[in-house]
Amino acid sequence: MRKAVISGVLALTLGPAALLLALGALLNPAAQASCLPTTSGAFSNIGNTAAPLPETSHVVMPLPAGTWVKTSGFGIRVHPVTGETKLHTGVDLAAPTGTHILAAADGRVVFAGAATGYGNLILIEHNVDGQTVATGYAHMYADGIHVKVGQSVTAGEYIADVGVSGYSTGPHLHFEVRPGGADSAPINPEPWLASHGAVDIAAGSDAASAGCAVAAGPASPFNGDNPGNLVDDPTTDGHITERTAHILAQIRAKFPESSWACWSPRPGQPSEHSLGRACDGTFGNALGTAATGHALDYGWQVTNWVKDNAKTLGVEYVIWQGRIWSVARADEGWRKYDGGGMHDPNSVTGGHYDHLHWTAEP
Repeated sequence: MRKAVISGVLALTLGPAALLLALGALLNPAAQASCLPTTSGAFSNIGNTAAPLPETSHVVMPLPAGTWVKTSGFGIRVHPVTGETKLHTGVDLAAPTGTHILAAADGRVVFAGAATGYGNLILIEHNVDGQTVATGYAHMYADGIHVKVGQSVTAGEYIADVGVSGYSTGPHLHFEVRPGGADSAPINPEPWLASHGAVDIAAGSDAASAGCAVAAGPASPFNGDNPGNLVDDPTTDGHITERTAHILAQIRAKFPESSWACWSPRPGQPSEHSLGRACDGTFGNALGTAATGHALDYGWQVTNWVKDNAKTLGVEYVIWQGRIWSVARADEGWRKYDGGGMHDPNSVTGGHYDHLHWTAEP
């Protein structure tokens, strides 16, 4: 576990209490989705493991939709507590005390505890587009931190509660983004969130939208004698393997809003669909129309449940939102999908922006 010392930055806070219940403005309409440099208060105990970080599945807003209002942005400002003109190193999102704070991406916690000015601070490092980036979450009470150093988290996971600790004039989340890692300089979080298509998660559905396997319960393994035996496909007039049917039945039972099509004839060399080993699912959107809003959130729930249970289910890989994840290369996390030689990865359907694909083992 490595150790580093980060020059602390004092958190600044914001806005009047009257704004706390206002609806949050969206940082990225398409997605629907302070700090003062200290003179003496550096904090340490930044810890991480040597294992590489898998690439994140997606990026989400750090507070649930409709729970927050922006009260101070990134940049030079007059500190509301000290009156000094200093750099505000993040964005302040006012929200009622106790509002769930969500991890902005898949990653690993490298700091969680008291920090000068911040009151309490969580730092999480992520792999986003092949680059290390850290996100910071500040002003929680000590008992409002629900993660610890070394813990892996998923995008949208409930990690803390909004509080009023540190240099703060009201309950809010101070959110930072630091390209390069926890000990690097912060940048403006708003364009970063927008450029990475940060998804809004509905209030009250944090764990489910995070794609936690716990939300839908564990998967059950295939216990038959002949997983490759062909049976009727309940979604078409074709045939799929017994293993594929077993996986499909669990997904449909746990995620009833999803719609599936499995077997289909394919020209030329037999494909996994024509062999009965693959299924495609949509989530309230039509094929050819990119999943957005609830369909996108729900699609991530299904995708991450299948991914998290892939070994138990006997799923070889999944493709969703322009990315592919496979059991064989799980240590690499999500990888950019190149179309597999059959599809244009830049199109809505070819890039799987409208549907989830999964392939079962033979």
